[in-house]
Amino acid sequence: MNRRRLGRTGLQVSEIGLGGAWLQGRRQERSLEQGAEVVRYALSQGINYLDTAECYGESERVFGLALSDLSDDYILATKFGHVPQDFDFSRQSVLDSVKRSLERLQRPYIDLLQLHTPQEPDMDLILGANGALEGMREVRERGLCRFLGTTGNDVDFLRRCLETDVFDTMLVFMRYDLMERSGETLIREAHAQDVGVILGSPLRLGLFGSGREDCLSGLSEIEKKKLERLEALFRDEPGGISAGAVRFVQGCEWASTVLSGASTVEEVGAVLAAKATPLSQEIREAVLAIADQK
Repeated sequence: MNRRRLGRTGLQVSEIGLGGAWLQGRRQERSLEQGAEVVRYALSQGINYLDTAECYGESERVFGLALSDLSDDYILATKFGHVPQDFDFSRQSVLDSVKRSLERLQRPYIDLLQLHTPQEPDMDLILGANGALEGMREVRERGLCRFLGTTGNDVDFLRRCLETDVFDTMLVFMRYDLMERSGETLIREAHAQDVGVILGSPLRLGLFGSGREDCLSGLSEIEKKKLERLEALFRDEPGGISAGAVRFVQGCEWASTVLSGASTVEEVGAVLAAKATPLSQEIREAVLAIADQK
């Protein structure tokens, strides 16, 4: 497993990270121990970047169970926001969320604390007096986290976060993948400022994998046509469109790691197998043409 520098944090992270949203299955049907097995397997294969959030069901408890008897040879990130549903992004709410997360993770601190983008981003709530950023800084000052990050798929909001020069990392979600690359300019800007770039959900919430049927109803007609072209393009490629999606995103030269969720050991294995073979220039150019289709 190759490792890349996570921007100005200086951390060396695996080029594939494990996302914790689906550790208990898409419908939370798997046990904590089954989820922990996936985490342990990922670590055994050289994945050292682990990502979760308070709103991912029991995901933090899964990581807490999996990591309880392991050394600290991993980098653990979590997020605040969305829980409870009316999370107000105040300083105190951040402190309360981090306290709950640390209890579930069974750790004295986390490596990366991330702002989980609200439904309607409000910079005043985040950057103002007694706001979320003040809480994040206090968490870091108390030694409860090492670095600060932001996440989301609202490109304008993420750019405003970047302009503050406060955040060490930026998780860009579903804005650079087989379907679209509307986040590419932002990603390049973040990289140029030495902000560590994390690309989330290369399978686009499962559209390019096991969640295809669940995702289809939410697609526009243009997106459905793109999907048809992409499936045809990867029909004869090893691993089909699922592997192609990982290979494409991993090829982003401005990103530190690609964050892929998994519910089983087999799914982790499939992602790792996919990364082994880079896309040809011909296929990559065809993907870019499809992604840019209007």
